[in-house]
Amino acid sequence: MAFCRKTGSKIKQALQQFDSFIELHADEALQVTKIIKSALESPLVDILEAIIPGDADTIFKNKLLQALEIGIDTLSIISTCRQEPSLEAKLVCFVDALKEVSPDLQDAVLQKLQSILLRELDGNSRKQNIYDLFSQAAYSNSK
Repeated sequence: MAFCRKTGSKIKQALQQFDSFIELHADEALQVTKIIKSALESPLVDILEAIIPGDADTIFKNKLLQALEIGIDTLSIISTCRQEPSLEAKLVCFVDALKEVSPDLQDAVLQKLQSILLRELDGNSRKQNIYDLFSQAAYSNSK
């Protein structure tokens, strides 16, 4: 029982570290991964426009594009996606590679992508495991 109390205490402490900025961006990161997931199930159209609408704030848009590129490069299922000349080409390659793996692995990769996006949007100010924990909770709550 001591283990459960200790673990519960650590989780509670970790969740208390989040502020409204992270909460807001967790939802945005989750939306990105949901759009990518929907691209796995339907024909790929202009996925970047679906992820980042044209009316998005320019500073946020640029930050999200940079975070997305970092996430795709980090999680590249096949190394050739890193070689693609543009973010859009990398994203298409990434989605195509995801289509080839099991749904469970797709979910795992998308959850990790969400966590990386959140970390990058937050300025990488906390440890990765904190972003992983919050992203996992947000992803689970969305189902």
